[in-house]
Amino acid sequence: MITTKEILCQENINIDKGFFPEEMCLEDTLFFDIETTGLSPGNSRVFLIGIITKDREDPFPVLLQFLAEENTENEEKALLKAFSAFTQKKKYLVHFNGSSFDVPYLSHRCRYLGLEQSFSSLTQIDLYRELTRFPRFFSQMPDHKQKSYENLMGYPRTDQLSGKEMINFYQIYVKSKDIKIQNMLFLHNRDDLKGMLSLLPLGYLKNMFAGCFTVREVQEIQEPTLEGYQKRELLFSLEFPFSIPVRLTGVTDLCRISVEYSSGKIKMPLYEGTLKYFYPDYQNYYFLPYEDEAIHKSVAIYTDPSRRRKAKASDCYKKYSGTFVSAPGNLSLPVLKESYKSSASFALWPFRDMSPEFLRKYLLEILKYSRPV
Repeated sequence: MITTKEILCQENINIDKGFFPEEMCLEDTLFFDIETTGLSPGNSRVFLIGIITKDREDPFPVLLQFLAEENTENEEKALLKAFSAFTQKKKYLVHFNGSSFDVPYLSHRCRYLGLEQSFSSLTQIDLYRELTRFPRFFSQMPDHKQKSYENLMGYPRTDQLSGKEMINFYQIYVKSKDIKIQNMLFLHNRDDLKGMLSLLPLGYLKNMFAGCFTVREVQEIQEPTLEGYQKRELLFSLEFPFSIPVRLTGVTDLCRISVEYSSGKIKMPLYEGTLKYFYPDYQNYYFLPYEDEAIHKSVAIYTDPSRRRKAKASDCYKKYSGTFVSAPGNLSLPVLKESYKSSASFALWPFRDMSPEFLRKYLLEILKYSRPV
């Protein structure tokens, strides 16, 4: 087995929230990636394992790689034991799509070789699965492979080998022990690991959806439409205590969200018209058909009995005309609808409370209903 080591003194490994739990620290974390001679663990072997780790007494994290010099069980055992020695000291295992491939593959090989699976007890953080929680921000990518996310983040990958080519070159290396081929194998795995690190700032999307922002400004704007008229919209300007070093845009049913560095914008349509506010305690109201609204029974007793009837939930309303904005969720706002059974809800704009904190709470509800489950 051949081992390489690189000190990552210039790499930014920021695990401050984002994809990661608040209590997590780098010293308890192991990033890893594997290379195998095939996709099925039943008839192939792992021949290269790369990890990024940091000891508490060391100032910088290191990138370690373990390469099997021969395609044999003994060499594979040496790799898995070296990997296991590091996992025994950690609490978290970070990978890209490792939940579907890397971890099950290693588990199968350990069982087959009679080795302990020390990594099975670690908390798994799969960056691929975390990123798929925000599909609207990555719809412009051709696919959701790691290299596509790397391209989005501008990671300067120098490796050009595909997974299939890695297998072929490893077979050549086993026979030739060519140093150039060995370097190519290490480079591919090293770029996979460093490329994984380049994706970490995307985890701040999770912070944004959790409400980690302040509202700097809100303004009404007008946008031209394809039909040639002007559409009124609200534009909320946000500020983040973090930075996402790439422009991302996501369009939902309720709004359009864009983020770049430490700033963000949420754009929402404004609606003009007449909507209905439905009183929740309809048993205490009468409906006036001619006036097309409901009034409280304390007032209704003064009206002609022929012009009133007991209100039902579906007609216990008061009409409001004006400008409205979407208002899903549980906000301390009077909610209006087109009809009793309408799923869409709205609020009169502007709000009575226009403080930055109330606007932040409002946007948090918008983001909650804009995010896919």
